[in-house]
Amino acid sequence: MVDNVVNTVTRVCSTVAAFWAMALAFLILWDITGRTFFNAPFDGTIEIVANSMVSILFLQLPYTIYRGAHLRTTVVYQNLPNIGRRLIDIFVAILGIWFFWSVAVGGWEDMIIGWEVDEREGEGSIRVPIYPVRSLIIVFAIVSMFVYAVLLWHFVFGTEPITDEEEGSVEGVSGSQI
Repeated sequence: MVDNVVNTVTRVCSTVAAFWAMALAFLILWDITGRTFFNAPFDGTIEIVANSMVSILFLQLPYTIYRGAHLRTTVVYQNLPNIGRRLIDIFVAILGIWFFWSVAVGGWEDMIIGWEVDEREGEGSIRVPIYPVRSLIIVFAIVSMFVYAVLLWHFVFGTEPITDEEEGSVEGVSGSQI
């Protein structure tokens, strides 16, 4: 049950991040086209893109973590027995929980202050609000921490998390048995 929720939430976050990145590509194209051909760039493109990149990264983190798709040096890992790999996975999950807890706790006060003072970035005609990005970082640090906690559970008990492919095959098997 928890795996299905985590799988769905991480997949939705990843999809939102993909569409957001595509929207940024169109914004950059609009800015370049306007600047080159009409001498009229889109004001605030730099600020929007800079803050969006951080948001897209934090939206993608839970999906990447849950599937184990982050960068990993496998020279040592692949040559270890299963117990060695499990111990490394447990250690990494504990470090991940600690890291994202630190990000959430460390950024909390800045997020609150950002909301209170209506923190914005940029100069001239457009000033982009920063407090939503700070909030997104906190929320998805907590989500990433929860994903690591779910993975830690799997690593400790030697089970595998349910991914998209496995979720479909499990539903297909249970459907054919009925």
